[in-house]
Amino acid sequence: TLLSWLLQQNEFAQVLHPANPKSAGHTFWKEVCLSELSAGLISVIFDKKYNLQDIRNFCDAFNLFKLGFSWGGPVSLVMLYQIDQMRELAHTHLQEGILVRFCIGLEHPHDLIEDIQQALKIMQQQKIE
Repeated sequence: TLLSWLLQQNEFAQVLHPANPKSAGHTFWKEVCLSELSAGLISVIFDKKYNLQDIRNFCDAFNLFKLGFSWGGPVSLVMLYQIDQMRELAHTHLQEGILVRFCIGLEHPHDLIEDIQQALKIMQQQKIE
């Protein structure tokens, strides 16, 4: 699954999704959900070694994911958030780093994984240059 794959990527310090046992709210999610199915929103927090330009390069490198805020449509979207600049309240359950939110549409999960893989590769190449 996409969640399992994201959890294995070294670029991410944290993967936020209720089906992830390490996410806040996982216990509640297990209590109220009758199946292993879950919502199509998943967020990652990049390792703090990646700066804002790195994450912008990542978001700009997608082919399937489009940049934008989701209203629950069929197209997968991606958006970055600098939480430390958006919130005044403490968010102690979150790792330090820039958050990227994926809104999963109707594309095949393997295609989305390939799109994320190639965006990570492009981001790494641009970081070296």
